[in-house]
Amino acid sequence: MQSDLFGNVPEIVIDVHETGGKSINSVKHLMSMMDKEGIRYTIEKIPIGDILGSDGIAIERKTVNDLVNTLKGSAAGVPRLTKQMDALLEYEKPYVLIENILAIRRDPVKGCVYIPFSSKQTKGKPFFVTMERAAYIHPNSLDALIQSIRDKGIEVLEGFNALHSAGLLYGALFGEEGKKKKAGQRLPVIRTRKGLDSMSDEQEFFIAGFPGVNVVRAKSLLKKFGSPFEVVSSTDEWGEIPGIGKKTIANAKKTLHTKYEPESDEDSEQNEEK
Repeated sequence: MQSDLFGNVPEIVIDVHETGGKSINSVKHLMSMMDKEGIRYTIEKIPIGDILGSDGIAIERKTVNDLVNTLKGSAAGVPRLTKQMDALLEYEKPYVLIENILAIRRDPVKGCVYIPFSSKQTKGKPFFVTMERAAYIHPNSLDALIQSIRDKGIEVLEGFNALHSAGLLYGALFGEEGKKKKAGQRLPVIRTRKGLDSMSDEQEFFIAGFPGVNVVRAKSLLKKFGSPFEVVSSTDEWGEIPGIGKKTIANAKKTLHTKYEPESDEDSEQNEEK
């Protein structure tokens, strides 16, 4: 990660797609908070996550609309979200922020949720008028999708609005210490193939490439079985590692035993657009 002319290295990396448009989201509020506190950050294109912090923190920001569209959209919607979540697990401390989730109204009788998009106080009176739109997704389906994210070992932050969500982001990134750095704190690292300094780094990167296996779990697997070859040869015993369940084991076996079929150039271009 590049430093500025004075040798200062950013403490936070923000994906460029989170900073565009006119609407004020939680990331833009977070940027204002960091500007006020003098915390350095940089805006780049990030392949995994929307915000990267120190010590392996990676945060993906989703709105309720994002999740609803995932459930209502094409057959590829949920697999695409699953792929995003699996990629997030390559970091040691993965988070998903769900912006506005605490502000929705649930109607299990009609099988829908109401998502607010505008709220105004009645002039001269202590009343608020809130405009909502109905999304015909059963609340249980939405809850199940959120629980599936938690089941992967990803911490879910639930926000009320953009400002409240920004506070949750700030807390996850800096904790009670605020902008004060802890001793030995590692700077943000964008997860790529380059920049691995040792054989152990190479081995951890290789094992963390399995769906549902982050760096922490990769280290635990390598410590238990001794080498990447033994790890791959012992998938039936992965369940002895805390946080690794049957689904992760099944996905690892599927990755290992599924015949390789390379994507066509057309498929690759479509995936890039997504």
